[in-house]
Amino acid sequence: MAGRAHDDAEGLIVRIDRGWSTVRIGDEEVRTMNVGADVAVGDVVVLDAGRERVASVRPRRTAIVRRASGEGHRALRDVVAANVDVVFVVQASDLPPNPRRTERELALALDSGAEVVLVANKCDLVGPAEREEVRRSLEESACGTPVLVASAATGEGMDAVRAACAGRTVALVGASGAGKSTMVNALVGDDVQRTGEVRTGDGRGRHTTVAAELVPMPGGGWLLDTPGLRAVALWLGAGGIERAFADVFALADGCRFRDCAHADEPGCAVRGAVERGDLDAARVASMRQLVREEQELEEAVRSAR
Repeated sequence: MAGRAHDDAEGLIVRIDRGWSTVRIGDEEVRTMNVGADVAVGDVVVLDAGRERVASVRPRRTAIVRRASGEGHRALRDVVAANVDVVFVVQASDLPPNPRRTERELALALDSGAEVVLVANKCDLVGPAEREEVRRSLEESACGTPVLVASAATGEGMDAVRAACAGRTVALVGASGAGKSTMVNALVGDDVQRTGEVRTGDGRGRHTTVAAELVPMPGGGWLLDTPGLRAVALWLGAGGIERAFADVFALADGCRFRDCAHADEPGCAVRGAVERGDLDAARVASMRQLVREEQELEEAVRSAR
């Protein structure tokens, strides 16, 4: 009679690297090929009888999805992580605020269906005035999303970050150099991820994380570190843009025309708010750009079918 080792087995993908998946089945880890399978770290999968390939993927509760990078992949999606409970959008406090990037990353995270928290890391590298400026900038972009200020290197503010984890599956996203790997190490309590210095010229990290990986946390739960996302290109939205720009969309309800583009139409409530100084014109332009990209992507997906 065949042993259980040869039966189909269900497991959790804890690492993906160069076309291979590491699947945890109980206390055992199995390395399998990804050929022909649309899988991501965090997926619950069923392996074939030989445990050599992924036979099927269980339905996902949540998924961080972006448009695949590269000129030839405009109509393809890239699933960064699956079944995540909380997404930390990590920013570096010692770099000039980049509201446009924050808005993109926030929309990406909100589209996932997971809870989202903005984290200003590396607060130890700036003074009190700069910290408050970083917090203010993030809160202006957050649209109600919680904002935490912390230093993974010194431990300052990390109790609040740990409380947000609460034994759940947590993903960290953000530009390379934001200190995500250092934050993973601080939360896990060990040097599980390599860290590297940030270039002083442009503030970019050295992509010390080269593969997406789930790391077990003390007391339960998982932390997922992803390589720094150079390109934050959104996939077809699940309401992330509307939630990231909830203030603009709320104003748009007061526009005279339902299809108002907030350009030169009469009775535009959004443009009126900009003229009064109640709304940043650059924020409106950012929202319009993301909506335009989503519309172009929808057309590209239709054309590719």
